[in-house]
Amino acid sequence: MTTRPRTDAATCTKIVTPETTNEDIMLSSVAVYVFSHEPGEVAELHTHDEHHVLVMRAGRMRWTVEGETIDAEAGTVIVAPAGTRHGYEVLGDETVRILCIESPNPEL
Repeated sequence: MTTRPRTDAATCTKIVTPETTNEDIMLSSVAVYVFSHEPGEVAELHTHDEHHVLVMRAGRMRWTVEGETIDAEAGTVIVAPAGTRHGYEVLGDETVRILCIESPNPEL
């Protein structure tokens, strides 16, 4: 999995542009991460205690959420409520950029 800079509510970015790499935005009730995932990267089915909304910004991924599988590209939104089994695989040879919104904020 791609390593992202460690930030917290006091030091994180408040504005994320298309050029911003792997930064976080922290509020008391929500965390927003911008991730890059490399070709071939896989996350097996797993769950989180937080709700997740994932917005594809670039690249292609195969997402499985509660047994439903889709091939996603820029503009696709994936929703995985807390406790929902989900996983992914990066497709093709392009780096994926994805916006991940979590609530409540797991970092606080």
